[in-house]
Amino acid sequence: MNRPSQSNWFSALLALLFALLLFFNANSSSNSSVLVNTNQVYDEMLYNIPVQLEYDQDKYFVSGYEETVNVHLSSANRIQLNRESNEDTRNFQVVADLTKTPLGTSEIQLRVKGLSTAVTAEIEPKTITVTLENKVTQSFEVQAQLPDTIEAEGYTVKKTELSPKKVDITTGEETAKAIERVIAPLSNVKQSVDTIKQTVNVQALDNKGQVLSIENPAPQVKVVVELSLPSKEVSLTATATGSPPSGVSNYTFSLSKQKAEIKGSKSILDGIDTIEVPIDINNVKSSVKKKVKLPTSSDYIITPEEVEVTINPIFAETSTSYSDVSGGQNTTGTFFSQETPDPSSSSEVTSSSSSTSTSSSVPKVDSTTDNQEEDSGASKPAN
Repeated sequence: MNRPSQSNWFSALLALLFALLLFFNANSSSNSSVLVNTNQVYDEMLYNIPVQLEYDQDKYFVSGYEETVNVHLSSANRIQLNRESNEDTRNFQVVADLTKTPLGTSEIQLRVKGLSTAVTAEIEPKTITVTLENKVTQSFEVQAQLPDTIEAEGYTVKKTELSPKKVDITTGEETAKAIERVIAPLSNVKQSVDTIKQTVNVQALDNKGQVLSIENPAPQVKVVVELSLPSKEVSLTATATGSPPSGVSNYTFSLSKQKAEIKGSKSILDGIDTIEVPIDINNVKSSVKKKVKLPTSSDYIITPEEVEVTINPIFAETSTSYSDVSGGQNTTGTFFSQETPDPSSSSEVTSSSSSTSTSSSVPKVDSTTDNQEEDSGASKPAN
């Protein structure tokens, strides 16, 4: 009787051992997985991080340094890394301590300030070169500096005005001694302008024309420059636009002026000899006078802005067939005539020595050929 009982106890004990073995094995795998995940490191590369200088800004002027650096961040805490990587949520700064730096040029070690302890940072480059000077402020007259294209394109400067004419420049003591002149550099302008109006930041130059470091933002001046533009006379040519009414074969145009003056850069003027003047011929059935605007362009200024044009339509020829019964025979002929405008609706055109006449052809209506005219013996009545 005892043997079956002992066998049951043995089986139960063996099952318990297997259960414990499986439990510890699973727990060990879970802990191992946690350890692996805990050891994972994330990193981010941040570019153009500004360098903050620590010094007495009322007493000293600093120049000649790189204003931004790159920072490599790494952390096992992804949340903290994301916070420091985001410009809107980061707490750290890259600083250069100049409080104990002597006057002159020095190499300064950079450090990270305010970074979370869960994140590490590496700065590239690790140092910057700075020039430390005593701060001074001096007054200088300002000169306008025109773009090189102004002279190259044939412009002549008539008048230059600056407001203000003098500015206060704040810079280093040694830099101020090197200032040869202070300029207001103007940017390029459109080729057809005769007046430049710009508000610009001044620049300080040394005797070699190199730009010197001054306090930022630099003083501003308003510059107005009046220019005399190169000019040229060009021919005007009338060109028909639109569709002629029925019965009109072509037109002649008389312009009140044969030439116009254009002003602009030399390179633009060299490429223009003639300007076409578009004349609208839609519904023009009689001689008319009207004013038309000359074509405009951003590349040049044209004078005058408009001219008077006289439009004379030339009417197409028409044919008329007839039959004559004589002596019992039929005789057929064709008369040719030219349609003329209604005298009451036509305006008389008086030509002058200053006008030019141009004929513009338009599609002609069908008419009987000259051979038919000779065969028929018909005569063409005069207008």
